[in-house]
Amino acid sequence: LAVAALAICGLAVPANAAIVDGLVEYWELDGDYNAGVDASHAGTLVTTGNGSGTFVTGKFGSAIDLANSANNQAYITVGGDENDMDFAEGNMSFSAWYTTESLYTNWQTLAGKGEGNGWRIARAGGSGNGMTFSGRKPHNFAAQTDDQSGGWHHLVTTVEGGVRTDMYVDGELVGSDTSGYVLQNRNNAIQIGGNPDAGNRGWNGNIDDVAVWDRVLTADEVSSIYNGGDGASIGSLTSGVPEPSSIALLGLSGLVLAFRKRR
Repeated sequence: LAVAALAICGLAVPANAAIVDGLVEYWELDGDYNAGVDASHAGTLVTTGNGSGTFVTGKFGSAIDLANSANNQAYITVGGDENDMDFAEGNMSFSAWYTTESLYTNWQTLAGKGEGNGWRIARAGGSGNGMTFSGRKPHNFAAQTDDQSGGWHHLVTTVEGGVRTDMYVDGELVGSDTSGYVLQNRNNAIQIGGNPDAGNRGWNGNIDDVAVWDRVLTADEVSSIYNGGDGASIGSLTSGVPEPSSIALLGLSGLVLAFRKRR
């Protein structure tokens, strides 16, 4: 009815409107750590030793360049209610663009909520090219982490709780697991570029345009974000979605009345 109402009122339905569905949060990292959906989810840069985070040219606008090495750490901790992003016993998707500057330690983490069944995306042990999702499912999928030329890569992981976990790199499905992984609450804030349950595993490289959903993205949606390598930021894919206007609501009301009369 809503779509029909928009059509009646002459308002186009955006092609990428589906990306908004279930979008819990995204961080553009364009010179700040602000959150795009709920301001309380803004991040804070945390550093120890000589670890640092600086804004550099990103895939879109700016990106955060995290300089991490043994005992010198930098990561972004996310604010707000940490339960918003546990997705316990449910579904989720995670998307981010990244570069790799060095692989200085095992299990260095692109983003995470914790160990066990608390989700995280990290280097697969000491693998030179592979990454893994929580519970090591799949354990080692080719993620271009051996590309230390500064080239950007895109990663998406999707979890259908208790059914399937899929991994996409640069728009392609590269790994799946069907062993019945179920997300659990880890009582941690998300860290972008770190693992809250395991220190000294911060990402060494650039991270841009991070997003999480409470549903499984489709392969077509993943492809639309990767966009043939040119990329499409989450902000650009969501900015065209109209708010319900009084005209649209009026049209919707008319349709509802017509439907009731027909009954």
